Amino acid sequence: MEKVFENDFMLKYFNIIQALSRSALATPNEAIVHQIKRLKESLEKDGFTKEAKSLDALMESSESALDMSPSKIQRSFIALKGEELTHKTTMPVDKETSTPLAEIFFPNDLPEKAPIFDENIQLAIQTIVNEWKKFDELLEINATPASSCLIYGAPGTGKTHLAKWIARQIGIPVVLARLEGLMSSYLGTTSRNIGNLFAFANRYKCILLLDEFDAIAKLRNDPQEVGEVKRVVNTLLQSLDSRHEKGFTIGVTNHESLLDPAIWRRFDIQIEIPNPSLEVIIRLLKHFTSPLEFNESEIKFLAWCLEGSSGADAEMLSKWLKRAFVIEKGSNIVEVMKQFALLNSGRVDTKKRNIMLHRDEDFMGLLLNDKVFSFKQKDIASLFGMTPSNLSKHLSKFKDSEKI
Repeated sequence: MEKVFENDFMLKYFNIIQALSRSALATPNEAIVHQIKRLKESLEKDGFTKEAKSLDALMESSESALDMSPSKIQRSFIALKGEELTHKTTMPVDKETSTPLAEIFFPNDLPEKAPIFDENIQLAIQTIVNEWKKFDELLEINATPASSCLIYGAPGTGKTHLAKWIARQIGIPVVLARLEGLMSSYLGTTSRNIGNLFAFANRYKCILLLDEFDAIAKLRNDPQEVGEVKRVVNTLLQSLDSRHEKGFTIGVTNHESLLDPAIWRRFDIQIEIPNPSLEVIIRLLKHFTSPLEFNESEIKFLAWCLEGSSGADAEMLSKWLKRAFVIEKGSNIVEVMKQFALLNSGRVDTKKRNIMLHRDEDFMGLLLNDKVFSFKQKDIASLFGMTPSNLSKHLSKFKDSEKI
């Protein structure tokens, strides 16, 4: 009997223990690691092998993150040639408008928290950072890390955030240029701006981050293109070639189909960031809605409403929920989501939105019959502020009335 109680206790509270351990290991010290090791050993001794392995994996990830801390990676960049960027460094400007061609972000200005993606994408990203971690060792065998990376995918999937986070892990300043801002109506000015930007980036130890990359890099064979744009693309190709082995270059685009094949070949690595999976959407919602507290069925319901949407949509919904629950304390989550669906039609599937805004009985039936999310009747009853028995009676009466 006592063993059964221990198992039930572990199943009920281990998710909390795991979350606490993960939070503690985000900024670990010897005392924290020691206590988590003690906990892991105790779990192993009591037969909770799966839970012990979970804590062991957390500690391994923490050790890996410490090994790749920016300070350690940054020391490897001593081998790179170039001047140090400072807050006093003068940025090149468009000579026609005097507008700066880029912004400088120093490591402390960049995102500290890693973006949330599926595990396979996270592993691919980790490979990039690992290469820079082994910079000195690669040089010893006459090799270097990948010098360029193209990040592409649908809007709102966290591509620019990812690029900035990678830059923070590497630990040197970022020169961020939105290529739309380099374009000019004056003949020859766009090409000159691109050349000046790359000359600046090649002069300093930095990561060059090219956002809105498709603004210029269109297919050169497009019949709509004029000679000036073709010359601009050629300038960009030559500039990317000049950047090789002088620093790390990251391109970000929402429209990879517009990129010239020659542009693709200039990037050592290409990473596609898709719309988030169900698991990732749930993790994003938990992250963005904090410090609001929602139970598992409520979070699953919010994910159901956003199925097929982007990470940016999850963040937008979370802001909406915070406003709604501050303005009207005790709001019902279903009613709040009806308002969201009404005023954010592009973020909720059309079929779902129409049913949500029609009859509650249809809404409940849609949730009950969803094969992906597998809502239980008690979960739906709780969402609508009813008991399971009342929900059953309510749906039965509705079905009977429809037969009449």
